[in-house]
Amino acid sequence: HIVKDTNLYERVCQEVQAVQKYKKDDEAFAILELDRMVLLKSCFQEALRLYQGAFTVREATNDFVFDPKKANQHKYRIQKGTRVMAFMATLHHDPELFPNPDTFRCDRFAPDANGDPPVFIKNGKRVAEPLRVFGGGQHLCPGRKFILYETMAFVAILLTAFDMRLADDEAGKTVDMDYPMQGVGIS
Repeated sequence: HIVKDTNLYERVCQEVQAVQKYKKDDEAFAILELDRMVLLKSCFQEALRLYQGAFTVREATNDFVFDPKKANQHKYRIQKGTRVMAFMATLHHDPELFPNPDTFRCDRFAPDANGDPPVFIKNGKRVAEPLRVFGGGQHLCPGRKFILYETMAFVAILLTAFDMRLADDEAGKTVDMDYPMQGVGIS
């Protein structure tokens, strides 16, 4: 998405260069420097929201009734010991929580002009953790901050080392995920 949108590409490059200009060429980004790259971080989080599709699996510890609280929806009795799966993409594509959920919005997770973090509302209540790509509660991934910073540093290095542009005939095309090609190298 960053490379596809030339305006966004320039804005992210400027953000990275504002930090990079005080560094030696071979010096790694510090965490505090990466924290200043709020647009890059928001782009990463937005890409995770759009494309991450893991299931969360839990085992019911008590009998309960699941009530979706939607018109024309049935209630479901869940017995203790039943494995329940939640698909986080359902949350991540909820239009009440994320207006225009299928649209990449680079600033969706960025602070506002006053530096305040974005607020996400569902059913009139604030949702503290709207992005659930790394699990939650006692199952929260311990490496979530590591991968955030590593990915941001990697993208920042790419942006400072290369001028990346789509070929003219690719600029207007939709960039779709080619799942069968995942893990295949580029030559």
